[in-house]
Amino acid sequence: MLKKNVPFLVFTLCLTLLLAMLGCANAADIQEPQPTQNAATPEPTATPTLEPTPTPEPTATVITIGAIGDIMIMPAQINGAYDETTDTYDFSRSFIGVADQFRSVDFMCGNLETTLAGEDAGYSKKKKDSEPADTFNAPDVIVDNLKDIGFDFLSTANNHALDRKMAGLLRTLDVLDEKGIYHTGTARSNEERDTPLIVDVQGIKIGIISATEIINKNDKYMTDEETEYAVTRLYLQQDRLLAEVKALREAGAEFIIAYPHWDKEHKTSSNTKTREMAKLLLEAGVDVILGSHPHVVQGIENVTVERDGSSYTGLVVYSMGNFISNMAGKTEVDPLKYGLYVQLSIVKEPDGTVSLQSACYMPLFEFYRTVDGKYVHQVVPALSDASLIQSYSELSDKELKKVEVARDFVIDVCSTDAIPVMDDADWVY
Repeated sequence: MLKKNVPFLVFTLCLTLLLAMLGCANAADIQEPQPTQNAATPEPTATPTLEPTPTPEPTATVITIGAIGDIMIMPAQINGAYDETTDTYDFSRSFIGVADQFRSVDFMCGNLETTLAGEDAGYSKKKKDSEPADTFNAPDVIVDNLKDIGFDFLSTANNHALDRKMAGLLRTLDVLDEKGIYHTGTARSNEERDTPLIVDVQGIKIGIISATEIINKNDKYMTDEETEYAVTRLYLQQDRLLAEVKALREAGAEFIIAYPHWDKEHKTSSNTKTREMAKLLLEAGVDVILGSHPHVVQGIENVTVERDGSSYTGLVVYSMGNFISNMAGKTEVDPLKYGLYVQLSIVKEPDGTVSLQSACYMPLFEFYRTVDGKYVHQVVPALSDASLIQSYSELSDKELKKVEVARDFVIDVCSTDAIPVMDDADWVY
Protein backbone atom coordinates (compact mmCIF):
# COMPACT_ATOMS: atom_id res chain seq x y z
CA MET A 1 0.00 0.00 0.00
CA LEU A 2 2.72 2.37 0.95
CA LYS A 3 4.67 1.77 -2.20
CA LYS A 4 1.52 2.20 -4.26
CA ASN A 5 0.98 5.79 -2.72
CA VAL A 6 4.53 7.08 -3.10
CA PRO A 7 3.91 8.77 -6.52
CA PHE A 8 0.83 10.49 -5.05
CA LEU A 9 2.80 11.77 -2.06
CA VAL A 10 5.57 13.03 -4.28
CA PHE A 11 3.01 14.81 -6.48
CA THR A 12 1.35 16.37 -3.44
CA LEU A 13 4.68 17.58 -2.04
CA CYS A 14 5.71 19.14 -5.35
CA LEU A 15 2.39 20.87 -5.69
CA THR A 16 2.67 22.29 -2.18
CA LEU A 17 6.17 23.63 -2.88
CA LEU A 18 5.00 25.21 -6.14
CA LEU A 19 2.10 26.99 -4.46
CA ALA A 20 4.41 28.23 -1.74
CA MET A 21 6.76 29.67 -4.32
CA LEU A 22 3.86 31.38 -6.14
CA GLY A 23 2.70 32.94 -2.86
CA CYS A 24 6.13 34.44 -2.24
CA ALA A 25 6.17 35.90 -5.73
CA ASN A 26 2.81 37.59 -5.14
CA ALA A 27 3.97 39.07 -1.84
CA ALA A 28 7.04 40.50 -3.49
CA ASP A 29 4.84 42.15 -6.11
CA ILE A 30 3.04 44.32 -3.52
CA GLN A 31 6.18 45.69 -1.79
CA GLU A 32 6.97 49.46 -2.15
CA PRO A 33 9.49 50.06 -4.89
CA GLN A 34 12.92 51.03 -3.59
CA PRO A 35 14.62 54.13 -5.05
CA THR A 36 17.71 53.57 -7.06
CA GLN A 37 20.92 54.96 -5.69
CA ASN A 38 21.39 57.38 -8.66
CA ALA A 39 17.90 59.15 -8.43
CA ALA A 40 18.27 62.97 -7.77
CA THR A 41 16.09 64.69 -5.14
CA PRO A 42 14.28 67.66 -6.84
CA GLU A 43 15.31 71.13 -5.58
CA PRO A 44 12.46 73.48 -4.42
CA THR A 45 11.55 76.29 -6.91
CA ALA A 46 13.15 79.59 -5.82
CA THR A 47 10.86 82.65 -5.32
CA PRO A 48 11.97 85.40 -7.77
CA THR A 49 13.36 88.59 -6.17
CA LEU A 50 11.46 91.71 -7.34
CA GLU A 51 13.55 94.76 -8.12
CA PRO A 52 12.22 97.86 -6.26
CA THR A 53 10.45 100.42 -8.51
CA PRO A 54 12.66 103.50 -8.68
CA THR A 55 11.12 106.68 -7.27
CA PRO A 56 10.64 109.13 -10.16
CA GLU A 57 12.71 112.26 -10.00
CA PRO A 58 10.55 115.33 -9.29
CA THR A 59 10.19 117.58 -12.32
CA ALA A 60 9.45 121.27 -12.75
CA THR A 61 6.04 122.54 -13.88
CA VAL A 62 5.96 125.24 -16.55
CA ILE A 63 2.85 127.19 -17.58
CA THR A 64 2.30 129.87 -20.21
CA ILE A 65 0.28 133.05 -19.72
CA GLY A 66 -0.76 135.32 -22.58
CA ALA A 67 -1.80 138.96 -22.21
CA ILE A 68 -3.09 141.81 -24.38
CA GLY A 69 -4.17 145.38 -23.74
CA ASP A 70 -7.39 147.29 -24.37
CA ILE A 71 -10.45 145.49 -25.70
CA MET A 72 -12.62 148.36 -26.91
CA ILE A 73 -16.03 147.90 -28.52
CA MET A 74 -17.02 151.08 -30.34
CA PRO A 75 -20.12 151.84 -32.44
CA ALA A 76 -18.53 150.95 -35.78
CA GLN A 77 -17.43 147.57 -34.38
CA ILE A 78 -20.91 146.84 -33.06
CA ASN A 79 -22.45 147.73 -36.42
CA GLY A 80 -20.00 145.45 -38.20
CA ALA A 81 -20.83 142.54 -35.90
CA TYR A 82 -24.60 142.86 -36.36
CA ASP A 83 -26.57 140.36 -38.49
CA GLU A 84 -29.94 141.79 -39.53
CA THR A 85 -31.32 138.43 -40.60
CA THR A 86 -30.96 136.92 -37.12
CA ASP A 87 -30.91 140.12 -35.05
CA THR A 88 -27.72 138.89 -33.36
CA TYR A 89 -24.11 140.01 -32.95
CA ASP A 90 -20.90 138.11 -33.62
CA PHE A 91 -17.40 139.56 -33.22
CA SER A 92 -15.55 136.32 -33.96
CA ARG A 93 -14.33 137.44 -37.41
CA SER A 94 -12.19 140.07 -35.68
CA PHE A 95 -10.04 137.49 -33.89
CA ILE A 96 -9.24 134.78 -36.46
CA GLY A 97 -5.66 136.00 -36.80
CA VAL A 98 -4.87 135.47 -33.11
CA ALA A 99 -7.32 132.76 -32.03
CA ASP A 100 -5.05 129.70 -32.28
CA GLN A 101 -2.19 131.40 -30.43
CA PHE A 102 -4.45 132.56 -27.61
CA ARG A 103 -5.98 129.10 -27.26
CA SER A 104 -2.51 127.54 -27.03
CA VAL A 105 -1.54 129.18 -23.72
CA ASP A 106 -2.62 127.92 -20.31
CA PHE A 107 -4.11 131.24 -19.15
CA MET A 108 -5.15 134.19 -21.33
CA CYS A 109 -5.70 137.74 -20.01
CA GLY A 110 -7.01 141.08 -21.30
CA ASN A 111 -8.44 144.46 -20.29
CA LEU A 112 -12.20 144.66 -20.93
CA GLU A 113 -12.64 148.37 -21.60
CA THR A 114 -16.39 148.32 -21.94
CA THR A 115 -19.43 147.59 -19.82
CA LEU A 116 -21.94 144.79 -20.36
CA ALA A 117 -24.98 146.72 -19.26
CA GLY A 118 -27.50 145.12 -21.63
CA GLU A 119 -29.17 146.36 -24.79
CA ASP A 120 -31.73 148.47 -22.94
CA ALA A 121 -28.89 150.60 -21.54
CA GLY A 122 -27.83 151.55 -25.06
CA TYR A 123 -24.72 150.25 -26.77
CA SER A 124 -21.52 152.27 -27.26
CA LYS A 125 -22.03 155.93 -28.18
CA LYS A 126 -19.94 158.84 -29.33
CA LYS A 127 -19.65 161.51 -26.68
CA LYS A 128 -21.83 164.59 -26.58
CA ASP A 129 -20.34 168.02 -26.16
CA SER A 130 -21.27 167.89 -22.48
CA GLU A 131 -19.55 164.54 -21.91
CA PRO A 132 -15.82 164.02 -21.20
CA ALA A 133 -15.46 160.88 -23.32
CA ASP A 134 -17.20 158.28 -25.45
CA THR A 135 -19.17 155.74 -23.43
CA PHE A 136 -18.97 152.02 -24.07
CA ASN A 137 -21.46 149.19 -23.67
CA ALA A 138 -21.13 145.98 -25.67
CA PRO A 139 -23.45 143.07 -26.45
CA ASP A 140 -22.91 140.18 -24.03
CA VAL A 141 -21.81 137.93 -26.91
CA ILE A 142 -18.42 139.67 -26.98
CA VAL A 143 -17.57 137.66 -23.86
CA ASP A 144 -18.60 134.43 -25.59
CA ASN A 145 -16.39 135.33 -28.56
CA LEU A 146 -13.44 136.14 -26.29
CA LYS A 147 -13.89 132.96 -24.28
CA ASP A 148 -14.03 130.93 -27.48
CA ILE A 149 -10.56 132.15 -28.47
CA GLY A 150 -9.10 131.28 -25.09
CA PHE A 151 -9.62 134.19 -22.70
CA ASP A 152 -9.73 133.19 -19.03
CA PHE A 153 -9.38 136.55 -17.24
CA LEU A 154 -10.59 140.08 -17.98
CA SER A 155 -9.63 143.12 -15.92
CA THR A 156 -12.55 145.46 -15.26
CA ALA A 157 -10.66 148.34 -13.60
CA ASN A 158 -10.52 151.09 -16.22
CA ASN A 159 -11.86 154.55 -16.96
CA HIS A 160 -14.98 153.16 -18.65
CA ALA A 161 -16.10 150.96 -15.75
CA LEU A 162 -18.96 153.34 -14.91
CA ASP A 163 -20.03 154.24 -18.45
CA ARG A 164 -23.50 152.89 -17.66
CA LYS A 165 -23.41 153.96 -14.03
CA MET A 166 -23.43 151.49 -11.12
CA ALA A 167 -26.11 149.34 -12.73
CA GLY A 168 -23.83 148.76 -15.71
CA LEU A 169 -20.83 147.99 -13.50
CA LEU A 170 -22.80 145.44 -11.52
CA ARG A 171 -24.33 143.76 -14.56
CA THR A 172 -20.89 143.48 -16.17
CA LEU A 173 -19.70 141.41 -13.21
CA ASP A 174 -22.83 139.26 -13.34
CA VAL A 175 -22.30 138.49 -17.04
CA LEU A 176 -18.63 137.59 -16.53
CA ASP A 177 -19.57 135.28 -13.66
CA GLU A 178 -22.32 133.66 -15.72
CA LYS A 179 -19.94 132.98 -18.59
CA GLY A 180 -17.12 131.66 -16.39
CA ILE A 181 -14.55 134.44 -16.83
CA TYR A 182 -12.25 135.42 -13.94
CA HIS A 183 -12.21 139.16 -13.21
CA THR A 184 -11.01 141.73 -10.72
CA GLY A 185 -10.73 145.50 -10.41
CA THR A 186 -14.40 146.27 -9.75
CA ALA A 187 -16.62 144.73 -7.08
CA ARG A 188 -20.15 144.51 -5.71
CA SER A 189 -19.14 144.81 -2.05
CA ASN A 190 -16.23 145.31 0.30
CA GLU A 191 -16.27 141.58 0.94
CA GLU A 192 -15.88 140.81 -2.76
CA ARG A 193 -13.11 143.35 -3.16
CA ASP A 194 -11.26 141.96 -0.13
CA THR A 195 -11.43 138.39 -1.49
CA PRO A 196 -8.09 137.77 -3.26
CA LEU A 197 -8.31 136.46 -6.83
CA ILE A 198 -6.09 133.37 -7.00
CA VAL A 199 -6.34 131.00 -9.95
CA ASP A 200 -4.76 127.55 -9.90
CA VAL A 201 -3.16 127.12 -13.33
CA GLN A 202 -1.79 123.59 -13.71
CA GLY A 203 -0.77 123.51 -10.05
CA ILE A 204 0.68 127.03 -9.89
CA LYS A 205 -1.38 129.54 -7.92
CA ILE A 206 -1.54 132.81 -9.84
CA GLY A 207 -2.72 135.91 -7.98
CA ILE A 208 -4.10 138.84 -9.97
CA ILE A 209 -4.85 142.42 -9.00
CA SER A 210 -5.97 145.36 -11.13
CA ALA A 211 -6.65 149.03 -10.49
CA THR A 212 -7.31 152.34 -12.23
CA GLU A 213 -7.15 155.94 -11.14
CA ILE A 214 -9.16 157.43 -13.97
CA ILE A 215 -12.94 156.84 -14.09
CA ASN A 216 -13.86 159.74 -16.43
CA LYS A 217 -15.29 161.87 -13.61
CA ASN A 218 -17.98 159.29 -12.93
CA ASP A 219 -17.59 159.34 -9.13
CA LYS A 220 -21.04 160.94 -9.05
CA TYR A 221 -22.60 157.60 -9.94
CA MET A 222 -21.39 155.98 -6.71
CA THR A 223 -22.56 156.45 -3.14
CA ASP A 224 -19.94 157.08 -0.47
CA GLU A 225 -20.11 153.41 0.51
CA GLU A 226 -19.84 152.22 -3.09
CA THR A 227 -16.81 154.45 -3.59
CA GLU A 228 -14.94 152.24 -1.10
CA TYR A 229 -15.19 149.08 -3.19
CA ALA A 230 -16.84 149.53 -6.61
CA VAL A 231 -13.65 150.49 -8.48
CA THR A 232 -10.16 149.75 -7.16
CA ARG A 233 -8.27 153.06 -7.34
CA LEU A 234 -4.57 153.12 -8.06
CA TYR A 235 -3.57 156.26 -6.11
CA LEU A 236 -6.57 157.35 -4.03
CA GLN A 237 -6.56 153.91 -2.40
CA GLN A 238 -2.86 153.23 -2.73
CA ASP A 239 -2.29 151.92 0.79
CA ARG A 240 -5.28 149.59 0.54
CA LEU A 241 -4.12 148.37 -2.87
CA LEU A 242 -0.62 147.55 -1.62
CA ALA A 243 -2.13 145.76 1.37
CA GLU A 244 -4.26 143.72 -1.02
CA VAL A 245 -1.10 142.63 -2.86
CA LYS A 246 0.32 141.33 0.42
CA ALA A 247 -3.01 139.68 1.20
CA LEU A 248 -2.75 137.79 -2.09
CA ARG A 249 0.59 136.33 -1.00
CA GLU A 250 -0.72 135.45 2.44
CA ALA A 251 -3.70 133.71 0.84
CA GLY A 252 -1.35 131.38 -1.06
CA ALA A 253 -0.56 133.17 -4.33
CA GLU A 254 2.78 131.88 -5.66
CA PHE A 255 3.10 134.40 -8.48
CA ILE A 256 1.33 137.79 -8.68
CA ILE A 257 0.38 139.74 -11.81
CA ALA A 258 -0.82 143.36 -11.67
CA TYR A 259 -3.03 144.82 -14.43
CA PRO A 260 -2.89 148.59 -13.76
CA HIS A 261 -4.78 151.12 -15.90
CA TRP A 262 -2.46 154.11 -15.74
CA ASP A 263 -0.38 156.84 -17.38
CA LYS A 264 -1.41 159.27 -20.16
CA GLU A 265 -3.32 158.45 -23.31
CA HIS A 266 -1.41 158.45 -26.64
CA LYS A 267 2.00 158.80 -24.94
CA THR A 268 4.62 156.20 -25.87
CA SER A 269 6.82 156.99 -22.86
CA SER A 270 5.68 156.25 -19.32
CA ASN A 271 5.84 159.14 -16.88
CA THR A 272 7.60 159.43 -13.52
CA LYS A 273 4.45 158.83 -11.48
CA THR A 274 3.81 155.56 -13.32
CA ARG A 275 7.37 154.37 -12.79
CA GLU A 276 7.22 155.15 -9.08
CA MET A 277 3.98 153.21 -8.77
CA ALA A 278 5.52 150.26 -10.60
CA LYS A 279 8.28 150.10 -7.97
CA LEU A 280 5.76 150.24 -5.13
CA LEU A 281 3.79 147.34 -6.63
CA LEU A 282 6.94 145.25 -7.05
CA GLU A 283 8.09 146.04 -3.51
CA ALA A 284 4.69 144.96 -2.17
CA GLY A 285 4.95 141.55 -3.84
CA VAL A 286 3.87 141.85 -7.49
CA ASP A 287 6.05 139.80 -9.86
CA VAL A 288 4.96 141.07 -13.30
CA ILE A 289 3.12 144.27 -14.28
CA LEU A 290 1.05 144.40 -17.47
CA GLY A 291 -0.13 147.96 -18.05
CA SER A 292 -2.87 149.48 -20.17
CA HIS A 293 -4.80 152.75 -20.88
CA PRO A 294 -2.50 154.85 -23.12
CA HIS A 295 -3.94 153.08 -26.25
CA VAL A 296 -0.40 152.95 -27.63
CA VAL A 297 2.49 150.71 -26.66
CA GLN A 298 5.08 151.85 -24.16
CA GLY A 299 8.44 150.45 -23.12
CA ILE A 300 9.25 147.16 -21.37
CA GLU A 301 11.75 147.04 -18.51
CA ASN A 302 13.19 144.76 -15.87
CA VAL A 303 12.94 146.81 -12.68
CA THR A 304 14.94 145.92 -9.57
CA VAL A 305 13.64 146.77 -6.09
CA GLU A 306 14.27 145.77 -2.50
CA ARG A 307 11.68 143.26 -1.29
CA ASP A 308 11.56 141.31 1.93
CA GLY A 309 15.15 142.21 2.70
CA SER A 310 16.60 141.16 -0.64
CA SER A 311 16.84 142.32 -4.23
CA TYR A 312 14.03 141.41 -6.63
CA THR A 313 13.78 142.11 -10.36
CA GLY A 314 10.30 142.22 -11.86
CA LEU A 315 9.10 142.60 -15.44
CA VAL A 316 7.15 145.80 -16.21
CA VAL A 317 5.24 146.19 -19.48
CA TYR A 318 4.11 149.82 -19.16
CA SER A 319 1.42 149.66 -21.85
CA MET A 320 0.29 146.90 -24.20
CA GLY A 321 -1.65 149.39 -26.33
CA ASN A 322 -4.93 148.68 -28.08
CA PHE A 323 -5.91 145.13 -28.85
CA ILE A 324 -9.08 145.89 -30.81
CA SER A 325 -10.80 149.24 -31.31
CA ASN A 326 -12.02 151.73 -33.90
CA MET A 327 -9.40 154.28 -32.91
CA ALA A 328 -7.25 155.61 -35.72
CA GLY A 329 -4.85 158.42 -36.47
CA LYS A 330 -4.39 160.31 -39.70
CA THR A 331 -0.78 159.47 -40.51
CA GLU A 332 0.85 156.47 -42.13
CA VAL A 333 2.45 155.54 -38.80
CA ASP A 334 -0.62 155.00 -36.60
CA PRO A 335 0.28 153.80 -33.08
CA LEU A 336 -3.42 153.58 -32.17
CA LYS A 337 -3.63 150.51 -34.42
CA TYR A 338 -0.60 148.79 -32.88
CA GLY A 339 -0.59 146.60 -29.81
CA LEU A 340 1.33 143.94 -27.91
CA TYR A 341 0.80 140.29 -27.19
CA VAL A 342 2.96 139.37 -24.18
CA GLN A 343 3.70 135.74 -23.29
CA LEU A 344 5.09 134.65 -19.93
CA SER A 345 6.52 131.25 -19.04
CA ILE A 346 6.30 130.61 -15.29
CA VAL A 347 8.12 127.71 -13.67
CA LYS A 348 7.52 125.90 -10.41
CA GLU A 349 10.65 124.02 -9.36
CA PRO A 350 10.53 120.69 -7.49
CA ASP A 351 11.33 122.55 -4.25
CA GLY A 352 8.21 124.69 -4.71
CA THR A 353 9.99 127.86 -5.86
CA VAL A 354 7.93 129.77 -8.47
CA SER A 355 9.47 132.37 -10.80
CA LEU A 356 9.32 133.92 -14.25
CA GLN A 357 11.29 131.57 -16.48
CA SER A 358 11.09 133.64 -19.67
CA ALA A 359 8.96 136.16 -21.55
CA CYS A 360 8.57 137.47 -25.07
CA TYR A 361 6.23 139.68 -27.09
CA MET A 362 4.67 139.90 -30.53
CA PRO A 363 3.63 143.22 -32.11
CA LEU A 364 -0.02 143.32 -33.18
CA PHE A 365 -1.64 145.21 -36.05
CA GLU A 366 -5.31 146.09 -36.48
CA PHE A 367 -7.06 146.89 -39.73
CA TYR A 368 -10.63 146.97 -40.94
CA ARG A 369 -12.20 145.92 -44.19
CA THR A 370 -15.61 146.63 -45.66
CA VAL A 371 -17.54 143.35 -45.80
CA ASP A 372 -21.15 143.41 -47.03
CA GLY A 373 -21.24 147.15 -46.57
CA LYS A 374 -19.91 147.10 -42.98
CA TYR A 375 -16.54 147.55 -41.37
CA VAL A 376 -15.10 144.31 -39.98
CA HIS A 377 -12.24 145.07 -37.59
CA GLN A 378 -9.46 142.49 -37.52
CA VAL A 379 -6.33 142.06 -35.40
CA VAL A 380 -3.33 140.06 -36.60
CA PRO A 381 0.26 139.39 -35.46
CA ALA A 382 2.84 141.66 -37.08
CA LEU A 383 5.08 138.78 -38.11
CA SER A 384 8.47 139.37 -39.67
CA ASP A 385 7.17 137.40 -42.68
CA ALA A 386 3.80 139.08 -43.21
CA SER A 387 2.86 136.54 -45.89
CA LEU A 388 2.28 134.01 -43.08
CA ILE A 389 -0.48 136.07 -41.45
CA GLN A 390 -3.89 134.42 -41.17
CA SER A 391 -7.04 136.55 -40.94
CA TYR A 392 -10.69 136.67 -41.95
CA SER A 393 -9.78 138.91 -44.88
CA GLU A 394 -6.57 138.47 -46.84
CA LEU A 395 -4.34 141.48 -46.38
CA SER A 396 -3.72 143.69 -49.41
CA ASP A 397 -0.22 144.70 -50.47
CA LYS A 398 -0.82 148.07 -48.83
CA GLU A 399 -1.84 146.42 -45.56
CA LEU A 400 1.15 144.09 -45.67
CA LYS A 401 3.35 147.16 -45.87
CA LYS A 402 1.51 148.61 -42.85
CA VAL A 403 2.25 145.41 -40.93
CA GLU A 404 5.96 146.01 -41.51
CA VAL A 405 5.62 149.62 -40.33
CA ALA A 406 3.72 148.49 -37.23
CA ARG A 407 6.32 145.87 -36.35
CA ASP A 408 9.21 148.31 -36.69
CA PHE A 409 7.42 150.93 -34.60
CA VAL A 410 6.55 148.57 -31.76
CA ILE A 411 10.03 147.07 -31.59
CA ASP A 412 11.56 150.54 -31.62
CA VAL A 413 9.41 151.60 -28.64
CA CYS A 414 9.63 148.36 -26.65
CA SER A 415 13.17 147.38 -27.71
CA THR A 416 14.48 143.89 -27.04
CA ASP A 417 16.63 144.76 -24.01
CA ALA A 418 14.21 143.33 -21.42
CA ILE A 419 12.55 140.53 -23.39
CA PRO A 420 12.85 139.35 -27.00
CA VAL A 421 10.39 139.48 -29.86
CA MET A 422 8.62 136.19 -30.44
CA ASP A 423 9.86 134.18 -33.43
CA ASP A 424 7.41 133.68 -36.29
CA ALA A 425 7.90 129.91 -35.88
CA ASP A 426 6.60 130.09 -32.31
CA TRP A 427 3.32 131.75 -33.29
CA VAL A 428 0.51 129.19 -33.47
CA TYR A 429 -1.63 129.42 -36.60
